[in-house]
Amino acid sequence: MRELLKYEMRKTRVMKLIALGITAVAELIFLIALLARNQEGNTDEILGICAVLLVFITFGSLLLIGIQSIVTLHRDMNTKQGYMLYMTPRSSWQIVGAKMLENGLSLALTGGFFFLLGLLDVTLLLSRMGQLAEIWRHLTDLLHSINADLHLDSRDLLCLTAELLASWLATVSIAFLADIISSALLNGKKFNGIITFLFFIVLTVLLNVVQHKLVPAGTGLQAMLLLEALIALCYSAIMYVAAVQVMDAHLSV
Repeated sequence: MRELLKYEMRKTRVMKLIALGITAVAELIFLIALLARNQEGNTDEILGICAVLLVFITFGSLLLIGIQSIVTLHRDMNTKQGYMLYMTPRSSWQIVGAKMLENGLSLALTGGFFFLLGLLDVTLLLSRMGQLAEIWRHLTDLLHSINADLHLDSRDLLCLTAELLASWLATVSIAFLADIISSALLNGKKFNGIITFLFFIVLTVLLNVVQHKLVPAGTGLQAMLLLEALIALCYSAIMYVAAVQVMDAHLSV
């Protein structure tokens, strides 16, 4: 399993290094502009551009990690070179498990990295720009007046990050199952792509329905987000088991 996990990580290494390099450049420019704000004049425009760029890099990196895992699975399922993996003395549990574990670890590490980086940048920004800190306080008070559970503190943001990452992992696991079903049961059949896409949409909508149904009414914001994250992880496990069962039944060599 460890060898398979290392093998899967090597497949996504280049994309992660590129994302890390772009992040480093944007962060460096952001810090230079922030430190030079008082000495070199107004650098607010540069700060704004870098902040927006870092947000796009964050979501783009997380999105690409999931998409690359799906594309890698699809390539392994539909090319001779990739399919050789399934002829090795490895069980379907190990093969699919390594792919899902790699994706989960990559999302968790990337999400944690960007969360800490964002927390650091916001802290530095608020400490250097008193006017922005005042606006932030007014916004926090406004949200709190609308709903007592709404805050803009690190705990709420951490719970939100966990929920988003878990839900994205569940979405990727749905795509895994859909692609395996497409290759195992619908390969060469008419409307394969349309049926697979509709199957993916149905399971994704079902995830959202289950999340909302299982969270009790009146649950606090943080508890709600953590419950939804837990449900998404359980959903991912179900998709994993289903994908392995289909692979064992129809793709075993």
